[in-house]
Amino acid sequence: MEPIKPSTTSKDAEVEGSVADVTSTEYEYYCWLSGTFSDERLNKLVRKIDYHVLPQLVIVYLLAYIDRSNSGNAKLFGALQDLHMSSQQWNTALSVFFVTYAFGGVPSNIMLNRVGPRFWLPTLLIGCGIIIVCGGLQSSYGGWTAFRVLLGLIEAGIFPGCSFILTSWYSPKELHTRMTVFYSAASIAGAFSGLLAYGLGYLDGTWGYRGWRWIYVIEGLLAVVVGLASFFWISPDPARVKGWLTEEEKEFLLLRHKYSAGGETGVKEKEEFSWEDVKKAFRSVHTYAVALIEFTVATVVYGISFVLPTIVENLGYSNVKAQAMTAPPYVFACLVTIFSGWAADRYRQRTLSIILPNAMAVIGFVIIIASVRYPHVPGVTYFGILLMAGGLYPISPAVMAWVALNMAGHTKRAAGIGLMISISQLGGILGSNIFLSNEAPTYPIGFGLCLAMLAAFGVIWPAIYYFILKNINNKRAAMPAEDILAKYTSEELTEMGDESPLFRYSL
Repeated sequence: MEPIKPSTTSKDAEVEGSVADVTSTEYEYYCWLSGTFSDERLNKLVRKIDYHVLPQLVIVYLLAYIDRSNSGNAKLFGALQDLHMSSQQWNTALSVFFVTYAFGGVPSNIMLNRVGPRFWLPTLLIGCGIIIVCGGLQSSYGGWTAFRVLLGLIEAGIFPGCSFILTSWYSPKELHTRMTVFYSAASIAGAFSGLLAYGLGYLDGTWGYRGWRWIYVIEGLLAVVVGLASFFWISPDPARVKGWLTEEEKEFLLLRHKYSAGGETGVKEKEEFSWEDVKKAFRSVHTYAVALIEFTVATVVYGISFVLPTIVENLGYSNVKAQAMTAPPYVFACLVTIFSGWAADRYRQRTLSIILPNAMAVIGFVIIIASVRYPHVPGVTYFGILLMAGGLYPISPAVMAWVALNMAGHTKRAAGIGLMISISQLGGILGSNIFLSNEAPTYPIGFGLCLAMLAAFGVIWPAIYYFILKNINNKRAAMPAEDILAKYTSEELTEMGDESPLFRYSL
């Protein structure tokens, strides 16, 4: 049976009734639309969004993220000697990137919320490309450090900006899967940079330029070209899309997003920009609870990515072949990441999608620590590297989906995502300095600290946080919705966001 369409649309209600009537009628219209967008029609719409929104964001993030893996490749191809830097200076230059990265996330997401993603994201990517090209032309410690400082500041807005766009398009039931597809760009970037470094390694010495310079210049120019194209192909949100969505599809997506925080009560989400909501994001304990998990992941991922080519080389491979051998772990990580997101959405399990991959990474580290000192068993160490990478990369999109789902209100969500990423990226400073070159290939401090942090904050803490959220949900569920609606106006509940007694935290 077809759903019966309300006799009055939201536009009609604006003329006929009060603000309360408008809200009520608009919600009734949304309920009717939800009835029409079910099963195959909804799946078709989601696939259309997947095709028009996801690939562009994946490419943007891939080109921005690829520099993280390039640092390890550049070191193998002689950047340290060409820049006349010691190992400690190299680690310092890696660290300063994360200082400016940490400060840039929140202001960038606020700017994105004000001027729009279609202008802001391409601008950031072009800026990254230009700076990466300049990085390939440096010849001193000072120049290289300045390059890292500027890159961190500009790149800081790309990951939270892309993540915020995804929250505008997908429902809570769909978001995690798409977050993992999007974030798979990070693992793809690791594989791509390794393979590209393998190819460009043969250009070493061409026209008097070392191989690492070719890596930065070519990848930077590619980022600029794609950034220019992105002005025309980024789809910021349903309201600003032309051509591939019908008016009814636009209305459904906008209203679905608007009423997602209120469950089935008809209470809408706050959409207007507010500095007070920015403050709420900074005061929210949930921002810091999730940031602790992501801080751990950032410490481990960045620390490993900087030394992975060296670790693989110590297994007995040449410099060039070691670059190629770093690709399979990232490919495996990409596959595990996508599967993890699909399973999390399918079974509505956010916590397990964090705990299980972390446990997998812990097992990988144990294998690496036990075998890396024995060069005659490179296959065992390499298997540990596969498990480690496969366990680490699913965590960031899981954490990102978790914090996005558990913050209501456009401004608070944008600021919360930016703040969580900013805090967590400080882990890159720690990760850049725990794998000491004089401890290769066993890296007791680096491997030991990574193992301890993953066990404590990747496995134990998420389980504790799960029970905290469950307790809050149980207390709110004990309050009848009728009593809540009698006590608060819809405007007050909208203003409260995820602090509303009608809001339920994702577990």
